[in-house]
Amino acid sequence: MKVFVFLTVLLLVSFENFAQSLGSPAAGMAEAGVAQRSAWAAFYNVGGLAWCKQTTVIAGYDNRFGFSEGLHAAGVGLVKPLGFGVGSLSVYRFGDALYSEDQISLGLSHQVSQFSFGLRLSGYQYHVETVGTNFTSTIDVGGVAQLSSDLAFGMQITNLTQAKKSRVTQEKIPTRIQTGVAYRPGESVSLAVEVEHEAGESTNAKIGAEYTVLKKISFRCGIQTVEFQQFFGLGLAHQLLQIDYALRTHSELGLSHQLSLAYKLRN
Repeated sequence: MKVFVFLTVLLLVSFENFAQSLGSPAAGMAEAGVAQRSAWAAFYNVGGLAWCKQTTVIAGYDNRFGFSEGLHAAGVGLVKPLGFGVGSLSVYRFGDALYSEDQISLGLSHQVSQFSFGLRLSGYQYHVETVGTNFTSTIDVGGVAQLSSDLAFGMQITNLTQAKKSRVTQEKIPTRIQTGVAYRPGESVSLAVEVEHEAGESTNAKIGAEYTVLKKISFRCGIQTVEFQQFFGLGLAHQLLQIDYALRTHSELGLSHQLSLAYKLRN
């Protein structure tokens, strides 16, 4: 029975890219992170890495829909400024012994004036208990443009090579195009709007907002139009450490919780 329930839920959420949504600052804003410029770009739009000026260690944990096992995701990453740009190394795992996805990624982003461009190479391992293990790799590209002091535009294409999860089933890893803007109308308020399209799926719009108090406490919310999912988040920043929590609501599957940490090292 547990296997049946797990596979049913996994089928319902198979359109999602779990790795991409890891990282609670944007997760609390409906995962509208394509235009963000922080260390979490290692899991979102790799083109945003170039704006990260300090070596940063990031880690996140995601529990989907309250399952005690199976629908868990965890990832860690290191973002480091280099002489020719900003690089990232990230590792991610989703699932358990029944079904799992493991990913290791190398990213590099370079900034020219108000524009940044990035490339990410990822290796995947997919494991199904009754089938076996398969390995594949993907390429993602992205960029961010600083249009003004308070407005940024981001774009990313994931799985540019249209790699497949399995040669037997010919199931492809989703290829997505994401575009969006991040707008800061005031010192304490941030807004994000993103449109995500995947071939054969409904276009998903994401809208998020953040309000920051005393430059340390952030309150976040957002919605996604696909199945009308709602998001809420809370962030605490203290000197070099940032802690973020995000909550996702799904009308049929329930609640998901996500916790993330980001620690800036002194260069």
